[in-house]
Amino acid sequence: ALPGVGRKTASVVLNELGIEPAIAVDTHVFRVSHRLGLANAATPDKVEQQLHKIVPEAWLPKAHHWLILHGRYTCLAQRPKCPGCVISDLCPSRASFMGV
Repeated sequence: ALPGVGRKTASVVLNELGIEPAIAVDTHVFRVSHRLGLANAATPDKVEQQLHKIVPEAWLPKAHHWLILHGRYTCLAQRPKCPGCVISDLCPSRASFMGV
């Protein structure tokens, strides 16, 4: 309800202050969620809703950090590093990038 503060920023603040577990959906979270088959929605708000339904409550405070870091360093937008990815065996998109 703060002027100039969007949903993503509000989610980050609520999560980081321990007020409410939230998943802030940025471009990394959006991309990784789709590639892993965790979400298929077309908007960040809808992806957030889908992730809230499947991520266990205990993992919610850290989930968006894990997805952001995975998207930033491993599951890159242009050239994902699938051969070095620790969850590539679970990824339905790996065939698109590894030629499997």
